Amino acid sequence: MNTPVLLIHFNRPESTLRQVQSLQVVAPKQVWLLCDGARTNHRGEAEKVAKVRSILDDLPWACEVKRLYRQKNLGCFQNVSDGISWFLRDCEAGIILEDDVIADPSFFRFSEELLARFAGSPEVFAISGHNRRSEPLAIPADYGFSNYFECWGWATWKRAWDEFDPSLDGWRHKEIWRDICRRVLCGPRACFYWDWIFRQVENQRRDSWAYRFLLTIWQKEGSVVIPRRNLTENIGFNADGTQTAHFQGMETAAFSQCFPLVHPERVEVDPLIDHWFEDGVHSKSLPVRMSWLLRRVRAALFANVRHQRISSAHL
Repeated sequence: MNTPVLLIHFNRPESTLRQVQSLQVVAPKQVWLLCDGARTNHRGEAEKVAKVRSILDDLPWACEVKRLYRQKNLGCFQNVSDGISWFLRDCEAGIILEDDVIADPSFFRFSEELLARFAGSPEVFAISGHNRRSEPLAIPADYGFSNYFECWGWATWKRAWDEFDPSLDGWRHKEIWRDICRRVLCGPRACFYWDWIFRQVENQRRDSWAYRFLLTIWQKEGSVVIPRRNLTENIGFNADGTQTAHFQGMETAAFSQCFPLVHPERVEVDPLIDHWFEDGVHSKSLPVRMSWLLRRVRAALFANVRHQRISSAHL
């Protein structure tokens, strides 16, 4: 597989090992490795980070490797955003996988073909490998276009990442934000939700680069390729997942993409896909939100019962 790949890892040796083993099938020829430093106030984390790096230092296929291992912890936003810039300065375009993502082998061909197809289309900012659905999207082609960005396995170009604005200007400037609400969000529930999200990011309650990149796409009137079926699986739905633990119970498997691809007729945002992301994933419609809350309550009750059983067994 000729497309360069950036692997972003941190402190989860089990996830790292699973991902490395899965990548043997496609054996990318060029691999960039990014690993943040351990947090000084987390006991045992330095050992976990060291274990992750030992796995990454022994990739089980022949490839060219470049490494950026942080000596100190930079956090998700700074580490990942700077790391993606480092990666794309070298290779112009590539595939990006964080440590909790396992990709079906067909995802890499899917990404390669679409990176080439839309290389000269400045309105396309990224190619996502995940749509957060257990069932296929009801679209006629093998992928569609959305205003929404998914980072659970994705690909992009340097020309798109060069637009990245970490300052949240699209939200801070109220005239620009009103235009985004009118053009992209189109509803008070969504506008209120995303205003709250970006306020959380500004106040450093969410250490996220992905929300900042999403806002950049909205501000620049860009779009994102979304697959009809998931081509990646997120395995980070547990207590160790800094950004994904609260999604526990929403796991979806990866499927294999058939080729040749069936392409959409136009590069045009599909309202059906946008509706799914907003109502099903982000601000959530009332039925979806009630289902989400019920799932959270069940998960909390299950965790409490499990804790009580473990405690009783130790008495």
